[in-house]
Amino acid sequence: MEEVRSKGKLKGFTDAILAAARSRADAVRAESDEAERAALENYRQRAAEEGKRRTEQAKAEAEAREEKRVMTETLAANRSLLQLRAGCAETVVADVREKLKAYPDGPEYGEALCRLLERGLSAVPGAKRANVLLRRADIGLAGSLERAAGDVELSFQEGFFTLGGLIIEFQDEHRRVDLTFDTALGDLTEHISEVIGIGLEDANGKQ
Repeated sequence: MEEVRSKGKLKGFTDAILAAARSRADAVRAESDEAERAALENYRQRAAEEGKRRTEQAKAEAEAREEKRVMTETLAANRSLLQLRAGCAETVVADVREKLKAYPDGPEYGEALCRLLERGLSAVPGAKRANVLLRRADIGLAGSLERAAGDVELSFQEGFFTLGGLIIEFQDEHRRVDLTFDTALGDLTEHISEVIGIGLEDANGKQ
C-alpha cells in the first residue's frame, strides 16, 4: 500500500516537472517568436531605409552627371560660337586692312587726305600753326594740304605708320589729332572684339 502511494507521489512530481517544463518551453517559444518578429521588422525597416537611401543617392548622382554633361556641352557650344564670331571678326578686319592698303593708290586719296586735314584742324579752332605727320609716300601731297589748311601754317614730317592718313600736332596748344588709317583699323578691331565679347587672340586659344 505504501509502495502505491509512493508511485502516486512520484507520478505527481513527474507530472509537475513536465508541466513546468512545457510551460517554460512555451514561454521560451513565445519569446523566440517575438524576438524573431522584432528582428524581421527591424530588418525590413533597415532594408527600406537603405533602399530609399540608395535610390536618392543614385538619383542625385544621375542629376549631377546630367548637370555636368549639360554644362560641358553648353561651354563647348559657347566656345564654338565665340570662335566662329572671332573668325568672322578676323575676316572683316583683314578685308578692311586690304582695302585701306589699296586706297592710297587710288585717285581719291589726295582729296580724302585734305578732308582729313580739315577735320583735324577744326578740332582745334584758332590754331595758327601745326606739324603734319605723313607717310613718306604721301609727302608729295604737302602742297595740296597747305592749300586746304587756309590760314594755318603747316610744317611736314615723316610719320611712323604704314596704311595712310595723317597726324596733326598743335605745338602751341599741346594737342595731337591722330587720323591715321592704322589707328582707325586698331579701333575697329577693338570695337569688334568688344561686340563679340572675346579678344581675337583668346578665341584662337592663345594667351
